[in-house]
Amino acid sequence: MKKNVYAVALGLLGLSCAATPAYAQKAQPRTCASDDVLKAQLAADPGLAQRLTAINQHALQYAASHAGAAQRTSAISVTIPVVVHVLYSTASENISDAQIQSQIDVLNEDYHKLNADYTKTPSAFAGLVADVGIQFTLAKRDPNGNATTGIERKSSTTTSWGTADKIKSTSTGGLNAWNSSQYLNLWVGTIGGGILGYAQFPGGAASTDGVVISPVYFGRTGTVTAPYNLGRTASHEVGHWLNLNHIWGDDNGACTGTDNVSDTPNQGAENYGKPTFPHVSCSNGPNGDMFMNYMDYVDDAAMYMFSTGQSSRMNALFASGGARVSLLTSQGGVAPSGGTTPPPTVTYCTSKGSSVAYEYVDLVQLGSISRSSGADGGYYNGTALSTSVAAGSTQTIYFSAGFATSSAYTEYFKIYADWNQNGVFTDAGETIVSAAGSTSSATRSASFTVPATAKSGSTRLRVVMSDNSATTSCNSYSYGETEDYTLNVTGGTARTESAVVARAGNTNALPDRYTVYPNPATEVLSIARPLNADPAQPFTVRVFDVRGAEIKGLSFDEGQVNVSGLRSGIYTISINDGSSTTHQRFVKQ
Repeated sequence: MKKNVYAVALGLLGLSCAATPAYAQKAQPRTCASDDVLKAQLAADPGLAQRLTAINQHALQYAASHAGAAQRTSAISVTIPVVVHVLYSTASENISDAQIQSQIDVLNEDYHKLNADYTKTPSAFAGLVADVGIQFTLAKRDPNGNATTGIERKSSTTTSWGTADKIKSTSTGGLNAWNSSQYLNLWVGTIGGGILGYAQFPGGAASTDGVVISPVYFGRTGTVTAPYNLGRTASHEVGHWLNLNHIWGDDNGACTGTDNVSDTPNQGAENYGKPTFPHVSCSNGPNGDMFMNYMDYVDDAAMYMFSTGQSSRMNALFASGGARVSLLTSQGGVAPSGGTTPPPTVTYCTSKGSSVAYEYVDLVQLGSISRSSGADGGYYNGTALSTSVAAGSTQTIYFSAGFATSSAYTEYFKIYADWNQNGVFTDAGETIVSAAGSTSSATRSASFTVPATAKSGSTRLRVVMSDNSATTSCNSYSYGETEDYTLNVTGGTARTESAVVARAGNTNALPDRYTVYPNPATEVLSIARPLNADPAQPFTVRVFDVRGAEIKGLSFDEGQVNVSGLRSGIYTISINDGSSTTHQRFVKQ
């Protein structure tokens, strides 16, 4: 909104966004329960309002000092280590590592203008779409200096955590925050009341600093629920954590509030669903509301941009005197010296038949896996049994149904393989068998091809037999049985140990991210591939100055960029290998 007053924006404290219960299978819009959270935090911390005022003044001063670069679309890069605390009372709440990583991916896309849907921004606002320049990575080093995956989990009997921050403390059954000056804490647990998530603004108590999101709105794969299934709840809530207000200024449609950002239109109230452009309010025609902004309340698929002014406000936190400047020197995203980050633990969703009184999986045979059995209570964990399959090879799997009575029932078999080892079976090509219904107990067979791109190593094979053709790879179902086994993929896309060892002599390389050296540089900036990267994988580079303008014409050859012609100053290099993009600052002397 085009106002520079602070308003009574103490809603900065910990806004919580909720979806009201669904009726007639129609998703209801997000709503906000900020008043109760605001009152609780003010009562607990009388000095908070003064700290918020100081942080806001710092942001306004930062924006004013950068007024000459107000239209830049690329900011100085900062990488924020993230720890995800998962609290679960059911198997489905114990979301997979893959679902967690998908949320980190969404944050990196949305905060770096790498999301494909930003191109949907109407032309009236297209020039304001910002690359905020903030990256997120799962922590590799914990507060004690030990290697970590950046994920911790805890089983709990709590089924609804509410918004009183009980999830954030072991004393109330939750998990304590890691040092909030060094990490972004994300708690994942069912909040209850239809609430999607809530955040604490900079300036609040360190012990509760971070974001809480319900598991069905976290990430874009696994257990997520439409229309909040694209990971944008976190993009919105992390925006609050980075000092952004709701775009309409939380004024209940009075047209008098402010989001403390100069380039977002004055807006009457929140928008819901998927509005049609233009949506005019507060006499802001002809272009109307910037409803596609992450800080509105529209569906995930309808939000896809931050503005340049919002980027400035967030980056003020990392400038000298900023409330989150300590994150610039955090080592949480770097594996401990002399050690490596432990491999992530892939967890799989629960799949189980509720009853085997009538039918069960009688046979599974593939290579050295050959198991005949009776009923196993709806689920059998056979992951200790394994067989090897070569990438690109054709395999035949045999299976049959057993019946507990003289009656036979129509049974459907679906068989899955997690070829990319990301903890889900929903990726392309991972349903390897979908057999038609049959009442026969005879052995059936099906052939499948192991993708040439399958990741080498151990992965999960899941066999699901059900009397319902709609049964999928996850969750419980009425009649039937699920069995899990292990496949050892050979000749796939995982990097070989010899390739890693061959490159280990480069002391500038890190296990899983691109690095540049020397930094500062005078003549040539060299790029070290991640130790786990394919040494033959091509990559491209782009260099930007502090205004976000791309520097053209730089020579790039054999992993080296000639920077001798650059003026002294701070630059950002963007490295893209087709599957990921890394942004890193460097200094040209």
